[in-house]
Amino acid sequence: MPDSIARPSFTPVRGALGLSVAMGMGRFFYTPALPLMVAALHWGSAPGAWIATLNYVGYFIGTLVIAQGWVEPNRFVYRLSLIVSTLGLAAVALTPNLIWQGGIRTIAGIASGLIFVCVTQRIPANSRKPRDGGISYGGVGFGILVSGAIVLAAGSFADWRQLWLICAAVSALFTIIAWTWPIPARIPQNTTPAEAADPIKTDTDHSPTEEATPFEANRRRAMAILSTGYFFQGGGYIIIGTYLVVLAGPVFGATAAASTWLIAGIATAASPLTWSAVAARIGTVKALTVCYCLQVFGALLAVFGSSPVVLIIAAALFGFTFIGVVMMTIGVGTQMGVANASAKLTSWYSIGQIVGPAIVAAALSEHIAAAFIASAIALVIAMALTLVGVLTGNVER
Repeated sequence: MPDSIARPSFTPVRGALGLSVAMGMGRFFYTPALPLMVAALHWGSAPGAWIATLNYVGYFIGTLVIAQGWVEPNRFVYRLSLIVSTLGLAAVALTPNLIWQGGIRTIAGIASGLIFVCVTQRIPANSRKPRDGGISYGGVGFGILVSGAIVLAAGSFADWRQLWLICAAVSALFTIIAWTWPIPARIPQNTTPAEAADPIKTDTDHSPTEEATPFEANRRRAMAILSTGYFFQGGGYIIIGTYLVVLAGPVFGATAAASTWLIAGIATAASPLTWSAVAARIGTVKALTVCYCLQVFGALLAVFGSSPVVLIIAAALFGFTFIGVVMMTIGVGTQMGVANASAKLTSWYSIGQIVGPAIVAAALSEHIAAAFIASAIALVIAMALTLVGVLTGNVER
């Protein structure tokens, strides 16, 4: 009974901390820790890029196995993934061997993808107030904020191994609180789209083949364009997310460079509630356009990041926009009425996240500024395709 009284206010926090474990730390602690690892282990840019790519491959696998119905997003999967993600942080500290690092980060990526789906799928069902969803999504930014704070506070006296262990300890604490996020022990087989609690639907389409009406053909075409745009968004944003702190290293110093990640975390935490309010006032399409323009501007600004002020602004724009784009694009996809739209979009997004760092590792590893130009180009393409997809699908404003 006391739990039922507390649940309306505390449940969103549990979801937020689950996303903090999965995304802010499980996936993104690597970003502020990378400059210190590069300095200590004498890595070039390529090893870091390939390890990051393997983490994104793992994330794609985690989302794919649920989207395809191979793994059920139930309580056991969620809790096991929280444990694996936390242990994965500690395991990075065991050895700098690149094969070990790549393998651990791949497993951590799988756990992150599983947690992300398990949490976000249940956000609508577990939200008692309109702001609750924004609080839960804000956990991504809070986790990024914590990641940056750990490196900024402890980087001057702790080596890279100790930083990963500190992060693992914080992740363990968050896991204890996030453990009771309300999620069924089993997911009903015949779950309808409404019951699946979008935004990340994992139900498969059980309906018979739909008639190829002009409306349906147009809707599929619109979804294909939107998905392609989301692929470019995934590739463009992750280049910024992976290399922003590396770019800031020569300006701030290896440890203080984490301050840019701290700024990104603060902006990301504020982003979900802000973009929800903006979309409600001016419409999703206009809000999405504004969000994309700010994201492109942030990527270009980073190219000229020779001063702390410019890099801090770039970090703030990155944090403020990437979750906004995710929330609104998934909203547009589901508004089109395409079955399992959010899961399909997430898969394309994940593939983009794999391709982006891989391109940097293969062709631009010695030219980080050029990587940010490539990011800006990808984001412009993403914005154009997204708007074409929205117009083709006749999505309401």
